[in-house]
Amino acid sequence: MRLESSPAQVALSFTEPLNERLSRASLVSLAGGRETVVRTEASAKRLVLRPRSDLATGAYRVRWHTVSTEDGHALEGSFSFGVRAAAAGGEHVVQQSPFARNGWLRVVLRALFYVAALLFVGALLLRLLLSRGGSWLAPGRIDAIDANPIGRRERELVGDVGWAAAGLAVAVALAEAADAASGLSLSGTRDFLASSVAGAGRTATVVLLAGAALTAARLPRLAAALGAAAFGAVAASGHAASASPRVPSIFNDWVHLLSGAMWLGGIGLILAVWAPTLRSQPTAAKAALANCVLPAFGRVALPAFALVSLTGLVSLLTQLGRVSALWETAYGRVLTVKIALVGLIAAASYIHALRLRPQVAAAAGSQRAARLERRHWRLLRSEPGLAVCVITAAAVLVVFPLPPRQLGEAEDAVAASAPCDPCPLPAPAVDELPVAENAGQNVVAGWLRRRAESVSGTVRVTNLRGEPTRIPVAVRGARQRSCGAGCLDFGEARGEQLAVVVRDRGRTHMAALPTRWAPGKTARARRLLLQAQAAMRRLKSVRQSELVSSGPGSYARVRYRLQAPDRMAFTTGIGTSSVFIGERQWLRGSDERTWHTVEGAQSLPFSTRRWFRWTPYAQHVRWLEQRTERGRRVAELALFDPGTPVWIRLTLDTASHRVLRERSITKAHFATQRYHAFNQAASVRAPSLDDVR
Repeated sequence: MRLESSPAQVALSFTEPLNERLSRASLVSLAGGRETVVRTEASAKRLVLRPRSDLATGAYRVRWHTVSTEDGHALEGSFSFGVRAAAAGGEHVVQQSPFARNGWLRVVLRALFYVAALLFVGALLLRLLLSRGGSWLAPGRIDAIDANPIGRRERELVGDVGWAAAGLAVAVALAEAADAASGLSLSGTRDFLASSVAGAGRTATVVLLAGAALTAARLPRLAAALGAAAFGAVAASGHAASASPRVPSIFNDWVHLLSGAMWLGGIGLILAVWAPTLRSQPTAAKAALANCVLPAFGRVALPAFALVSLTGLVSLLTQLGRVSALWETAYGRVLTVKIALVGLIAAASYIHALRLRPQVAAAAGSQRAARLERRHWRLLRSEPGLAVCVITAAAVLVVFPLPPRQLGEAEDAVAASAPCDPCPLPAPAVDELPVAENAGQNVVAGWLRRRAESVSGTVRVTNLRGEPTRIPVAVRGARQRSCGAGCLDFGEARGEQLAVVVRDRGRTHMAALPTRWAPGKTARARRLLLQAQAAMRRLKSVRQSELVSSGPGSYARVRYRLQAPDRMAFTTGIGTSSVFIGERQWLRGSDERTWHTVEGAQSLPFSTRRWFRWTPYAQHVRWLEQRTERGRRVAELALFDPGTPVWIRLTLDTASHRVLRERSITKAHFATQRYHAFNQAASVRAPSLDDVR
């Protein structure tokens, strides 16, 4: 974004209410890397930066850190703008990795907390549902096995794991407070826990679990109620608290946690309590466990699993928004792994409980029974390990700052908001392709949405000065209506390209916009762009052929030779030549025999690394297509920066990550570049002293 005057303020709007004490922003001058003095004001959903004085000409970057009062998650991002200069320093970034800012520690603590809490609350609920005057895990003296050690082991384990769950809840709250406040401190922890519903939920989790641990031995009903309430506090302070609809989402997550505690917690509890007995008395213990404990547990485990599956499906739709996010987003891929692991546990339970156990009983005493029994116990022992993997995946999901649906809603809110001033063009929505071409002297830009085989969207046409045109514009083969000067809304267009016809000064021009892209490959497209920029910067040498136009009849051809790290020479179609070596530059006109030195032409020494700069203009990246050209696989990406504004299409070799072609469209500048002769022998030398005057 380029501004022609210093802004009085920079306002950032968010989709969730902010913790005003922990949310902040800073303004950094990219010229010297110094932080500019500003006054920051935080309100319900806004951060406002007010510079103390007018900003000097140059590029600036805004860095922001926010904490939601709804779910307590911290989110960071940045964007750049220029004052009477082009924006620089990279594209708009929102930090989405769950492992950012020591996220691995929060994931580990969350996983340990969930393991302890599911075991503890599961034990309390199962005791309430299955025990009749004793322990359901040790129902009297069975087949010469003394049940007293088993019952004693259960009581000790439940007490220990209850206090462990409460302690881990404290550790999780402190780790998240440190992340929100950018460091662990008393004031930061107080601001995180005491100034929002999310913080109150984390505090309530600790208090309720501690109360449940304290009353587990003597008041089991109260302990079970407190444990269930603790899971309600967990649900009310997680992603469900910022989902829509809010209350049903929290209730769904609460039921998911309770049913998961009875199913997965019960599996872990059985093996943890019975493991010593299984080792010391394997045959009798296995028979007792298989005949008495597992069938009783199955009466609760089966409906609990059904509830886990149903509530998990509701959460999937609530958090993802669309099924394709399962494979399109990092959050979705982790969720897919979790679903697959749950499926493996369900399959193992089905096989050992409903298939193998009846077969073992029917074949009692035979050689086949021993073989079936070994398979039965191998499957049973595998379930706790798989359950830990499920819990770890859940911990990773919880640490994600925003699930896909909320991230998409945030991007849609940006796209729907009024465009900035003087930035005249809107940002594209998540499901829109921003792309442009020229039609004569005019820029024809489209914001395209695909539905099945048809395309709809908006087309805007601007002139050489970047102003909306008032000339005739039409989209071939589509329903259309005017949305203002130089603007058309259209629908039901078909074909590989969108044909936009412009009549200007008695001549007809057409811009052909691509209409096919892969919405699910946006993250992959951005990764490929970063790889391509890095690959081009690693080149030892390359040649570049450029054709530039500002409309019909105005063409300029330039051929470049670049040699790393700091040399470049070019020749124009009319014979003008120039050589750059670091801070020095020489120029020779088309009708001159000698070179002359250009003094003070550059503010920075020339560098081939800085020559290849696409990410500053990649606020929005889309994957257009992948195809084979001359035996190699190539991909085409579309880049868009609404602030400049500029539209860029890159064709890249997916194996080497080198850019082969580039098409860029901005006002009065339509350029096509071709890159070739990668790493071939090149020699860019300074003119000899005899040839310089």
